[in-house]
Amino acid sequence: MKKILVIGAGPAGLMFASQLKLAKPDWRISIVEKNDPQEVAGWGVVLPGKPGQHPANPLSYLERPETLDPQFVEDFKLVHHNEPNLMSTGVLLCGVERRGLVQALRARCQSLGIDIRYESPLLSEEQLPLDDYDLIVAANGINHKTSHFTEALAPQLAYGSNKYIWYGTSQLFDQMNLVFRTHGKDIFIAHAYKYSSRMSTFVVECSEETFARARLGEMSEEAAAEYIAGVFKAELNGHGLVAQPGLGWRNFMTLSHDRSYDGKLVLIGDALQSGHFSIGHGTTMAVVVAQLLVKALCAESSVAAALASFDARAMPLVKLFSEHANSSRDWFETVDGRMHLSNAEFMQSFDARRKALPPLPEALARNLGYALDR
Repeated sequence: MKKILVIGAGPAGLMFASQLKLAKPDWRISIVEKNDPQEVAGWGVVLPGKPGQHPANPLSYLERPETLDPQFVEDFKLVHHNEPNLMSTGVLLCGVERRGLVQALRARCQSLGIDIRYESPLLSEEQLPLDDYDLIVAANGINHKTSHFTEALAPQLAYGSNKYIWYGTSQLFDQMNLVFRTHGKDIFIAHAYKYSSRMSTFVVECSEETFARARLGEMSEEAAAEYIAGVFKAELNGHGLVAQPGLGWRNFMTLSHDRSYDGKLVLIGDALQSGHFSIGHGTTMAVVVAQLLVKALCAESSVAAALASFDARAMPLVKLFSEHANSSRDWFETVDGRMHLSNAEFMQSFDARRKALPPLPEALARNLGYALDR
């Protein structure tokens, strides 16, 4: 029997804990979370496929995923020069509320006998109970920026040049929407999709220059939301935008590592690698990497061997994810130089932004297939 501690009760840590408990029911697994049970950030997230039919969709591991009111889209709409361009996404995508997903995964863990301790203070390296556990899994998301525990796992940080904010809205978007809107001298970009039968995610980004010129940083939360709703009034059709505490305007932070573990401490999820929201694979990556760690722990005879095996398998995938996310982020941050293009030229540029890289969905599927073969 082994003792495992997971730091962070988000999708990555919860998927890892529940899947390992099913594979190793006699192992003692516990989770610590710094927030209270009701404090879950975010609006909607995008997942692949239908629950029960796609193993990278975390809803596939829940008994009644339909209670989370997931929404499915197969169409993509890009608006440029105020003209819609419609196409198929090529795959079925699933939108779901992040709060509901996290709470359902927590309930799943607790039903398996996994203890979750909330409002646990952040641990320093000296406080990390390495002697009490066979393995500690850091799944604390971008909090890993400041609480990285060991210098060997200190993250490399890079900040995007655009400002962005994550809104929710009662306007329902039946496609994956990407809107490029010229507003006076400024350019705003909206990423929108429905995640329940009542709400949609509405992420907005703009350059630092646009942010300053519009004086968004000087406005109250409500005034800024009203201003942005005015920019996208054609899409919102009278519906407002709602912000969440702690999800204000910021520059996207990319957190990266050259290795996934140090001693008995291993990283998964955004604590290992964050990726820009424009490629929509963050939660999928969390599931695949968590399953790879479970596979390694089940296949190897020691924790040390498992971590070496996990690192060798996971890090190439993590680096490919990072390359795709960075290429996409760079394209969005330099879009002002392409706004003059025709719709056809603009669509071609958008479609080509990651074409030079090996396909990410195939790499995810290949690694998940390997992880589940146990």
